[in-house]
Amino acid sequence: MSVDRADFGAFFAAVRAGQQPFRWQERLVDHLLATGRWPDQLVAPTGAGKTSVIDVHVFAVALMAAGHPVRVPRRLALVVDRRALVDDQHEHATAIADLLATARDDRTVLARVAAALDSLRTGQAEPTASPLTVALLRGGAPPSRSWLDEPTGAAVLCATPDMWGSRLLLAGYGSRTQARPREAGLLAYDTVAVVDEAHLSRQLVTTARRVAELAAVADEPLGVPVLQVVETTATPHADAGVAVGVEADDLAVDAPLRQRLTTPKPVTLRPIPNWPIPKTGPAFKAGVAALADEAVRLREAVRSGDAHGTTVGCFVNSVAVAAAVATELRARDLKVELICGRLRPYDVDRLRPPASTLLSLAGDPTVDVLVSTQSLEVGVDLDLAAAVTELAPGGALAQRAGRVNRLGVRPVTEISVLVPADELPDAAQSGPYQRDDLAAALTWLAGRAVDPAGLAPWALRDPRPPAPELRRDLLQRLELAQAWQLARTSDDLAAAQDDLDLWLSDDLDAADHEFGVVVRRALPADISDAVKLIEALPPRPYEVFPVSIKAATRIRDRLKELAEAAAKAGPDPVPVPMLVRPTDPAPRPLTDGERIRPGDLLVLDDATALFTSKVVDPDGTERVDDVLDALADPKPGQVVLRIERDTAAHRRFLDAVAATVVDQDDPDTPEAAELEPMEAAQLLRVHRDAVTPRPMVVAAAALLDRPESERAGAEVIPHWQESDDGKPELARLIVVDLRKATVDDELRQTWTPRRRKVLLSQHAHAVAQRAETVAGRLGLAPELVQVLRLAGLHHDDGKADEWFQRWLNADPKQPEPLAKSGVRDARIIRRLRQKSGLPTGWRHEQLSVVSAWCALSSQDSAVQDDASLELIVRLVGTSHGHGRHGFPHTAGQLVGDTDATAVDLFDEGRWDELIERTHRRWGVWGCAYLEALLRAADGQVSAEGS
Repeated sequence: MSVDRADFGAFFAAVRAGQQPFRWQERLVDHLLATGRWPDQLVAPTGAGKTSVIDVHVFAVALMAAGHPVRVPRRLALVVDRRALVDDQHEHATAIADLLATARDDRTVLARVAAALDSLRTGQAEPTASPLTVALLRGGAPPSRSWLDEPTGAAVLCATPDMWGSRLLLAGYGSRTQARPREAGLLAYDTVAVVDEAHLSRQLVTTARRVAELAAVADEPLGVPVLQVVETTATPHADAGVAVGVEADDLAVDAPLRQRLTTPKPVTLRPIPNWPIPKTGPAFKAGVAALADEAVRLREAVRSGDAHGTTVGCFVNSVAVAAAVATELRARDLKVELICGRLRPYDVDRLRPPASTLLSLAGDPTVDVLVSTQSLEVGVDLDLAAAVTELAPGGALAQRAGRVNRLGVRPVTEISVLVPADELPDAAQSGPYQRDDLAAALTWLAGRAVDPAGLAPWALRDPRPPAPELRRDLLQRLELAQAWQLARTSDDLAAAQDDLDLWLSDDLDAADHEFGVVVRRALPADISDAVKLIEALPPRPYEVFPVSIKAATRIRDRLKELAEAAAKAGPDPVPVPMLVRPTDPAPRPLTDGERIRPGDLLVLDDATALFTSKVVDPDGTERVDDVLDALADPKPGQVVLRIERDTAAHRRFLDAVAATVVDQDDPDTPEAAELEPMEAAQLLRVHRDAVTPRPMVVAAAALLDRPESERAGAEVIPHWQESDDGKPELARLIVVDLRKATVDDELRQTWTPRRRKVLLSQHAHAVAQRAETVAGRLGLAPELVQVLRLAGLHHDDGKADEWFQRWLNADPKQPEPLAKSGVRDARIIRRLRQKSGLPTGWRHEQLSVVSAWCALSSQDSAVQDDASLELIVRLVGTSHGHGRHGFPHTAGQLVGDTDATAVDLFDEGRWDELIERTHRRWGVWGCAYLEALLRAADGQVSAEGS
């Protein structure tokens, strides 16, 4: 089965419910296939279908895989500073991935595209896996990591600017230190970044293009396309390079596009006193009432004779105003939905298909008013009947108007804008918007109000909405020395992360990053129990509230106040906020005065009153529910059971436990055969600490109907909560299959998903072969293919060390050393590490460097030049993300002071010089990319059991 250019229309229709592509989308495909490059600018007004870049990317990569001669980037990164749009793009990309995953057994265009994309991958995927990898990189949510495992495959990454930009700069927010080089390398090569609303991310665009520049000027190019950066805009800039997009002639041919872009959207200005709306007081209430009055008026105006839905939008500039307006409208007996960027995805998904049609073009006729902050300005395919909005910058107003009469089918619509009745005060600010931007928008808006076209997208080409003022003196250019400093990923980069705004943010005074808040039912007050529970059930993306880092101090202080109040209320211990930081080895309590960083997650008990209208609020007094069990999203190999009291599942579990538990130290404990179900329940509650792991595993296996053979290697974690009578009862039962759930990088050094030992020679040859396949599939030069093969062959040489073999529990009489022990229980692996005698922080890669250097520098080695030798040894040393630039141990601590090679490398500075020389020759991002390829090969082979 093959794919050719003529299939694009059919593919587009298959992933767009029958919709045919517009002419500009066809031109984008042709430009990409003719040049191998994406345009510098994508010119598409609101409503023109910019999300279709996902469809174009997937199809173009499939064409390349099917034999089209032009090389296109394998990865697409969609970058936009709107959480709602990031989620919307992720949803569309996931829908395409799901369609491709289920289209394997027929000869449709989807099946042929899927087969083509399948041919790119090198790992052994599950038969039901999609050939398209989709990842979400958004602040306040656990970042996706699966895209790192298949560097040869097609991928779509949906990201906010700080999450994407920090990863490009080797300092990813929310990333483990060892993952940062992998992320940066794969983002700098074989990737195209489409930056939506680029006028809001000028520094990011500047930095991304500078990284591409630095990657392209390395002494030794890799032969892989460097990062391409695309700006999206409603009107082209003459100085911004090649542009592809909507042209005037398209409107004569594409009738649906013409209707979307040219149907009038008249504007009404509604002056109100005391605008901007203050944060408190009578003027706050008056402003909220004015917004509610206007929403009601618009609702009545569009209600009669509109067959396309009558939901009115109400866009405001702050969460506090949004929550107050929603409350006011509900008090007027209107059905209201509130959406802002700080809602967790679970709450937003309630309004998306299939649960609801509100956040879709179909709409929900039962909803009277949809209240939102700037979250819904872009991306979401809303089709509101009309809208009222606070004054905002011109670009924001244009995007808000884009959600109104989106398809252009309504005969009547209106956009009402609340503006100040008097001149804007000098210090005026509304939400995140500054006075000068608001004043410029007000002047521009006066012209739009007298134009019958109003805020129709095509009418906004000239005059364009005023761009926001750049809130920094100049855009910063990343220099090579700074790139070298960022490349020191093994050092503590906390300070470097603080400096990333210099290269990522348009506003140095108000750069906004995010952390996340998660609510868990019955979070244990005991710290060790809380740690164990969070490790067993890490936060899931759908349950995370994204929170601005600007609110971190106030939230931390509020949590301290709540803790002090609880301590005064009684002597019983209460759960404490738990901090989950990717660079920490385990969750831990949030300490007093500790600085919360971007990418951090706080896990709170569900009794914590920190919310207003389901939004995190430092002044909030409400609570929200734990939604962990709402979606079936366990990790691979993990089963989560919510066992409600007195249910059939509860009784089955208690019966199974009662059949296996006898407390030998309590003569009053009845024999299992004598227990009735309810007595078993009482036994479990009274003797919860006497229930040994074995009976819990057996009981859980019985409850899950698992065969006896699958019970080994499982860990069962009961999650207890206090019942009404003050005694413990089971809240959840967590069954973790330790064969599959291990994600710790340290444990993976010794772990394999299959219950068998793996010889070091077997693993090394498998990784070498896979690295050669990956490099060849990507079209790297033959000498680099050889480099990666040899690096794979020697990357684990250090595991032959006697101490490491003890960690693997190897038989001393065994003639060959092991690479993997066959032990799958994470607890046993950690215990073996402690007993092995390995020094703290010892890395087998450091010893592998010495071994590889000796083996490859000999006269009969296949490596004939020093540059290749240094690159191979570098890749060996950094094969798990360490060694950039140094290792923690001296030559004497590693192998003894008599080893001249180790002394030269680690005591006399040769390793540091080697790192710098390879950076100079292949570039900072080129080296990171090669490291990512080797680590992907190693990961694939390990996951397959070799």
